[in-house]
Amino acid sequence: METNKNIKKIAQEFNKINKYSKAIIKYGTQISLGLLLAGTLIIVLNNRLIPYNSNLRFIGTQITRNSFIILAQVIIGGLLMDYISKRK
Repeated sequence: METNKNIKKIAQEFNKINKYSKAIIKYGTQISLGLLLAGTLIIVLNNRLIPYNSNLRFIGTQITRNSFIILAQVIIGGLLMDYISKRK
């Protein structure tokens, strides 16, 4: 019961974010998920279909790790920009 109230409250607060910040978060999340998919695909292909290459595994791992970093930066940046725009 308490969890549903918390989720509804979070959803209501996210609905108050301005359009520009929502767009940054939306498209940044899509880009991050695309990079996550690409990194995962490289790792799976390297392990299963093409001959194993340690450099290719490193590249896939770094793309996957960086996708999470980009996601965090986009969300924090979008929320920070919304906060700054509301202060003015």
